[in-house]
Amino acid sequence: MKKIWIGVLLFSVVSNAFGQGESMSTNNATTDSLVAWLKTGNNEFVHGKMNMHAIDSSIRIEIAREQHPKAVILTCSDSRVPPELIFDKGLGDLFVIRVAGNISDDAVIGSIEYAVSHLHTLLVVVMGHKNCGAIGAAVTDLQNRESHINNHIRSLTDRIEEAITAVNMKEDDLTKKALLSNIIFTVSTLRESRPELHEAVMAGHLRIVGAVYDITTGKVEWLP
Repeated sequence: MKKIWIGVLLFSVVSNAFGQGESMSTNNATTDSLVAWLKTGNNEFVHGKMNMHAIDSSIRIEIAREQHPKAVILTCSDSRVPPELIFDKGLGDLFVIRVAGNISDDAVIGSIEYAVSHLHTLLVVVMGHKNCGAIGAAVTDLQNRESHINNHIRSLTDRIEEAITAVNMKEDDLTKKALLSNIIFTVSTLRESRPELHEAVMAGHLRIVGAVYDITTGKVEWLP
C-alpha cells in the first residue's frame, strides 16, 4: 500500500514518538493479527465487498451480558468517518471513541483506560483523517491570529496546535503537518499516560498505533 507523505525523516520522527522504550515483551503476534484483522476489513470496505453483519435479538442478548471488543478506535466525530464501516466490523467488535480532531483529554484517556483495564483490549488505534475540519480550523488559527475562535472549539484547536509545536517535523504543507503531528502527539500522550496506559505498554499488554483515513478512497494508511 502506497505510503502517504511519509519519508525517511517522518519515519524517524514517528519511530521516536511511538517506539522508544517500548517493552519488547509486547505480544506482537497477537497485536499484529489484530492490525491484520482491521486491514482486511478496510480492504473489504474499499472494494465494496463488506460482510453482512446480522444484528438480531440473539446477538444483542449475547453481548448484553458482557463485551469483548478487540480494538479501541480513537477517531474524529466527522460523519464521514464511521469506524465500524471503515473496518467492516459488527456489533461489539470495536470500542469506539469519537471526538473532533481525535484529540486526547481526561475523558478520552479514562475511556481507553476502561477498555484496557476492564475489557482487556490489547490494541488502540488513533485514526486521523484527511479533510478534517478541526485540523483545518487549527491551521487557519495558526495562519491568522484574528480568526477569533472564542468558543469551546478553542479546546480542540489549542490541542492540535500544541501537537504541531511539540512534534519536530519538517513538512512544508501545514495541513499535512498538522494532521500527522496530531496523530503522533496523541499516540505519544496515550503511551505516556500514567499509571494505567504507560504500565500496560511497558508490560507488553497494550499496543498503540496511528493511522490516517482517506475519506475519498476509503483507505486507511498505517503509520510505522
